[in-house]
Amino acid sequence: MAGMTPQSERLSMLLSCYLDGALTPVELDEVVVALENDIGAIAEFRRLQEVRRTVRILPMLDVPLHLLPGEHLGEQLSAYLDGELATMEMPALNAHLDTCTDCRRELAELDRSRTAVRALPGLEPPGFLEVRREAAKEAKRGLRTALAVASGVAAVALAFTVGPFATETEPAAVSIVDLQSRHTAVASVPSSGIGVQISSSP
Repeated sequence: MAGMTPQSERLSMLLSCYLDGALTPVELDEVVVALENDIGAIAEFRRLQEVRRTVRILPMLDVPLHLLPGEHLGEQLSAYLDGELATMEMPALNAHLDTCTDCRRELAELDRSRTAVRALPGLEPPGFLEVRREAAKEAKRGLRTALAVASGVAAVALAFTVGPFATETEPAAVSIVDLQSRHTAVASVPSSGIGVQISSSP
């Protein structure tokens, strides 16, 4: 893909994934728009289709027996059933299965076991587990409450312990005028316009 822009590389990758049937709905929309509006995208799509057709008609090569693993393929058999085996490993595995009755038998047993497990009904957890879970939640709640109370008690104890050692400051000076203005009350009766002033004198 030398000489391709990042956009054209992405489009080529999306077109290839489209041919594999492995696109998300958003990616599929992007491919549809490109194929409807971009002649270059159509040409790339046709090129990819031709490459795939060419690859399909190539003869399958038999893997030489000396390259086949001689032991059982337990983990690979499970990956094969799960559809997780790499494409390049498939010919060797298929060739091995053609020659190894033990692996064929193991593959059949794995397949039957998987089918049986999938057929099992879903199980509900027993009721006593729910009771235990609720008890554990309550224990955590109780522990949190105890920690909160202990923290509060420690803060109060610290305040009483450190409080006496705090530096004492002189009380702020109080202005007589300020005190007098605070103790003067003015009342008026709105309808008569008469005002009454009450003041306290020390």
